[in-house]
Amino acid sequence: MSSPLEDAISDIGLPSEWHVTVEIRPRRSTLGIEVHPDGSVLVAVPEGVDTHEVVATLRGQADRIARAVAGRIAVGGEHPVKELVDGEHFSYLGRTYRLRLTEPAGQPVRLHGDWLELAVEPNGRPQGAALVEWYTAQGEAWIRNSTASFARGAGVSTPQARVCDLGVRWGMRGRDGRIAVHWAAFQLPQPLIELILAHELTHLRVGKHSSLFRQELRKLVPELSARERWLADVASEVWLGATRQAA
Repeated sequence: MSSPLEDAISDIGLPSEWHVTVEIRPRRSTLGIEVHPDGSVLVAVPEGVDTHEVVATLRGQADRIARAVAGRIAVGGEHPVKELVDGEHFSYLGRTYRLRLTEPAGQPVRLHGDWLELAVEPNGRPQGAALVEWYTAQGEAWIRNSTASFARGAGVSTPQARVCDLGVRWGMRGRDGRIAVHWAAFQLPQPLIELILAHELTHLRVGKHSSLFRQELRKLVPELSARERWLADVASEVWLGATRQAA
């Protein structure tokens, strides 16, 4: 059974996927709002605080909370370092492949059955840059085939889109209306790439990570909260290009 304070918070109309919970903490002297890694929101309330004060604070902080919840779209954390040797594992569109070094052929990198083949010159060292270029090219093809339909769903014109290294961001919307997706994102399962793309397309309509932004994004990704938690769970498994020499 919910408390009067929880009922009042519910009546604010915050997005349901924020999973807001309330804890009374007698030792606190001020109201605290915590956004956890899974996107849940904890409101830590001093004992005896006025309900109207809590509601007013939450209304005033809604945009900040939305930005924090949306922070789950960031790459962040530590990521694997790969050895470019036969049998090393790489992912593409959520499926795992084993690396196989081959002699130079028509393509520097290609998928062949369960193998991701990387061509290496005789007496040469395998280059991780070739794999990054391959992911970038594959990503650009995926983006070309997907952006238009998602843009229609978002109610915006199809923007120019590119795939590149975005550092600690999965996606980005430029001031010129172009969007970009990190090349490393194409190691993820397709539903998560779609989340990243939908996120950036929604920014073409709503600039800030506000509650309105999330409402619009949910039109493209109805299971928004579940996909964001999924992305947060697997983000650190994604390879960002770091390699080391085999022992």
